[in-house]
Amino acid sequence: MNHRSPSTTPTLSRRGALAGLSAGGLGVALAARGASAQEATPTSRSGHPQVGVWMVESPIGRAIAVYAADGSVVTALAASQAGPQGVAYSSTQIGTWEATGERGTHLTVVQLLSDQAGAYAGSVTVDSVQEVSEDGQSWISGAGASVTIRDAADMVVDVITDGPPASGTRMGVGRPGFPVGTPTVATPTT
Repeated sequence: MNHRSPSTTPTLSRRGALAGLSAGGLGVALAARGASAQEATPTSRSGHPQVGVWMVESPIGRAIAVYAADGSVVTALAASQAGPQGVAYSSTQIGTWEATGERGTHLTVVQLLSDQAGAYAGSVTVDSVQEVSEDGQSWISGAGASVTIRDAADMVVDVITDGPPASGTRMGVGRPGFPVGTPTVATPTT
């Protein structure tokens, strides 16, 4: 992983920063658009295979992401994370996505962090590209993902690039998307 750290002392844990990757992570900022494109009505993405609900696996854990046809994305993550600065509490990631091709997407999500007293402690922004499989039942994040960590003053304290990929499995009725588990063997008690 490549890191670029400004001279500001980071106040957030790397685990907190990588929380963004768990979301399917995973987002990349919307491409810059001209003023006329910003004023235009967004086009429907309803036919894109990314639309739906996904069980996400990432380097730091599991999340559930919802990609809507209007270009919005919401990712539910664990509500807290332990790190070198103590426990940080994290919001749901909310952001936008757009199609980059028949199965490709580009997204940006933002997560707000708070400390144990409930005070704003900073944010995590995830930028990522993803590719949906040909059968439309899974996706994997591609190279070029970045996680930007900001402190409570919104100063960038770290940027993490080229982290491990995240992946998603489409959820459906009767198919929650969990990976196949490995049975545990009970230890006999005497």
